[in-house]
Amino acid sequence: MAIFSKSKKDETSAADDTMADKTATPRDPEKADAMALEDGTIATGTPHIDPVFEKRLVRKLDRRLLSLVFVLYLLSYLDRSNIGNAKIAGLDTDLNLSSPDYQWLLTIFYISYIVFEWLTMMWKLVPSHMWAAFVVIGWGITATLQSATFSFSGMMAARFFLGLFEAGFGPGIPYFLSFFYLRHEIGFRTGIYLSAAPLATCFAGALAYGITSDNSPPFANWRILFLVEGLPCVVAGIVTFFIMPDSPEKASFLTAEEKAVARSRALRQVGSAEAHRVGKIDWADIRAALLDAKNYFTALMYFSCNV
Repeated sequence: MAIFSKSKKDETSAADDTMADKTATPRDPEKADAMALEDGTIATGTPHIDPVFEKRLVRKLDRRLLSLVFVLYLLSYLDRSNIGNAKIAGLDTDLNLSSPDYQWLLTIFYISYIVFEWLTMMWKLVPSHMWAAFVVIGWGITATLQSATFSFSGMMAARFFLGLFEAGFGPGIPYFLSFFYLRHEIGFRTGIYLSAAPLATCFAGALAYGITSDNSPPFANWRILFLVEGLPCVVAGIVTFFIMPDSPEKASFLTAEEKAVARSRALRQVGSAEAHRVGKIDWADIRAALLDAKNYFTALMYFSCNV
């Protein structure tokens, strides 16, 4: 099956066909990509991709990438929200927490999350598999250490660092997905991985009940809850280091043909090679984002959801 073919524009005249043959763009994906990479822009002869093959590639990416970030985001939401179930299991009594103390434990997470959300930019500076593994293991260890706290200040510190590590994960996922999906495909995938949050809420209570229902535990039930829901994140972080690809070229689950198509899709969308998108911060992009009114309307929308 021909994965790449001439575009309709290339077929309009013999002269165009001759020029296409000279530049080797019609069917050789490697040469087509080389042309696009030469000056960091898309060549006019970008090959047409077989739509059936492309759909199969996207479904494969969904199975391997989307499922991974979905599970990781679900785990993060369990770890940030299980403090409510811990309170029911006796956290406030054992740590002598007043109502304002407990409210501060809830608030400090989001203060830290907001203050350190700039860590999202590390997705551009550090290979994706390394950064994702770092933050997932970080919040997994922090969530687990909540079980070892014996005071309000200790729990405050744990919640603060939990927010710090989680701030570097969720907001950067759309950027990570942009290496594999086209712009019009990312919105739906973002909605899918964000749906892990309400899903986690759906079964968090039942899971917590099962964990804390022992009437004679070796130690406090709320400590067991933090252990059981925190340690899997450490394991997930280690697994992420080995299975999360940084780009289509480094995705071991893709064949050579699938990698070529994924490269062509990326070049068609952003107009530059992967090397132009990683390894440095473009301050012009940051300035443009700060001056874009849509970002402030989106922030206001999310803020209003919690008022």
